[in-house]
Amino acid sequence: MRRLEDKEEGYQRSFSKSRINQIKKYIDKEGGILPNSILVNIDDGVSAFNNETSILTMDDSIDNWGFIIDGQHRVWGSNEAEKNLLLPVVATVSKSIEAQAQLFVKINKTQRGVPVSLYLDLLDITEGVIEDFDSEDATAQRRAIEIAKRLNDDEDSPMYDLIRMTGDTGRGISLSEMVSRLKPHIDPKKGNLLNYGFEHQFLIIKIYLKAVKSVFIEEWNNTDSLLLKTVGFGGLMNAFYEIFTLTVQNSKKFSTDNVIELLSKISDLKFDTDTFPGGGIKAQQNAATIIVTKLKKAIKGDDSSNIIIED
Repeated sequence: MRRLEDKEEGYQRSFSKSRINQIKKYIDKEGGILPNSILVNIDDGVSAFNNETSILTMDDSIDNWGFIIDGQHRVWGSNEAEKNLLLPVVATVSKSIEAQAQLFVKINKTQRGVPVSLYLDLLDITEGVIEDFDSEDATAQRRAIEIAKRLNDDEDSPMYDLIRMTGDTGRGISLSEMVSRLKPHIDPKKGNLLNYGFEHQFLIIKIYLKAVKSVFIEEWNNTDSLLLKTVGFGGLMNAFYEIFTLTVQNSKKFSTDNVIELLSKISDLKFDTDTFPGGGIKAQQNAATIIVTKLKKAIKGDDSSNIIIED
């Protein structure tokens, strides 16, 4: 909030010109509406309310009637827009500066934005359905969302009903987390699997996760395990491409059975905080390093995987 008593400026957070321009563009270019109410406080003695007609009359001889408690950017963005837009207003009367400040803090502290997972799930509606995921219109994000949805809806998928599509809490991986983990692999311009068509990308990811579930089935079913939580799952997805490469190098074929055979070499891996300490992106990267390092050591020590080299 701004600690100013100039009613031209209000007393909220400092104005963001970019935010005002965004709202202006949203109104003029996108036909946007602003349904949320502007909250204002009317000063004492500048208004009169008629109980019979329910009409509030303001004193026109006074330049400033009060303060905007919440919604200053919407007001200024609408004011600068070319399109006329009516804004709903909720008003309090004669509240002290302290009470107004408390209202502002409470509103902005408790309000929740749209969960990222729900936003991603609604892109088919807001941006249109993509028919061909090998087309230029299919960005890494839209490809990742489609793969996540298929994995969540397919009863044969290891992730069946384990991807939280609306951002709710619970067991499994959120859609936003899944999309973040998939994008580096399926990006059509720079992804690890860019040489594969979308359908093959989907199948490769599905095969990998089926093998992971098969090898680590006890961890998969253990609600205390980190495997289906951010650090463990993030580590597995960050390790995916190296495991994909190792599988192809060792067997020349990427199949569920071949990935299972490879991962079985580290089937004793525990997805707990002792193995994968910490949290956040760095912890996920460290988890991937631990998984790949352990796997490469297991392969190196496995005589059956050694090849003969002769001159």
